[in-house]
Amino acid sequence: MRTTRELFSNIRRMVSPKELDKEDFDDMDFPAYLKNVMNERGIKPSDLIVQMNMEKSYFYQILKGRRAPGRDFLIHLSFLLKLNLDDTQRLLKIANRQPLYPRLKKDAATIYAITHKMNYDKYEELLQSLEHEHE
Repeated sequence: MRTTRELFSNIRRMVSPKELDKEDFDDMDFPAYLKNVMNERGIKPSDLIVQMNMEKSYFYQILKGRRAPGRDFLIHLSFLLKLNLDDTQRLLKIANRQPLYPRLKKDAATIYAITHKMNYDKYEELLQSLEHEHE
């Protein structure tokens, strides 16, 4: 599989849009993307189910594409999968959710936590401390 940079380069050099039918391109849906990331990181669904303290059936419905996860779920998932900022943005995009936007305080805190490699519990503490600032 080619890198994204190689794909950009190839697309710029294409003479005809018919070349877009090559095997280099995929229409990856969210369940396929999530399974791919989990496989790359050696994480089993049962690991995430336990760490997220969620119903097994709900998670498997997401993996099968029967349910669409919410944005907060996806952000939680990105921490557990130890995704960097670019991969978190891609996860949100593929799941048809808004990317993180640095002008929003909560999103800025999320960006900070991801780039500083905080775990999910520390991230939650950060969000709570920001909420208490306004009280």
